[in-house]
Amino acid sequence: MVTRSPPSDSSSLAKVDLKPGIYAGAAVTAVLLLLPYLKLVFVAAYVLGPLAGAWFEIRRRSCQLNFTQGAVLGFSSAFYGTIAAIAVDQIAARFLHEQLWRLENIYRLPPSLAGKGLETDTPAGWYFLMLQIAIVAIFAGAIGAPAGILGVKLFGRITRS
Repeated sequence: MVTRSPPSDSSSLAKVDLKPGIYAGAAVTAVLLLLPYLKLVFVAAYVLGPLAGAWFEIRRRSCQLNFTQGAVLGFSSAFYGTIAAIAVDQIAARFLHEQLWRLENIYRLPPSLAGKGLETDTPAGWYFLMLQIAIVAIFAGAIGAPAGILGVKLFGRITRS
């Protein structure tokens, strides 16, 4: 006969939903990357976004996180924030270039939204887009994950796993 032990602290930590913290960190990362002069120093966005996500999870939601969760939070918030900033930047550029806010140009809006938006009609354009996403993932892992771990260390009690 198998007996079940009561859940330990590590199993309760594994069930923490990190989505609100990831969304908060991604929003901060995206906003910082969309600012005109700050996007030139993108490392600040890759550090401050994950720190904001860790702060949100630990202080606002009163969650206890371990280093692994901090790394996941840091990587995810930096990666998704950068992808969102790239998408918003592309949409804003098209919106402003084609003057889609004017009523006489409103007919251009549905095809523009239905199209690819990133002008990847050729295989070389598609490979360039995939290279950009791979570079974003590398930087999010190299800078965002340690920033998430730092956020866990700075803002809350840690539990080692």
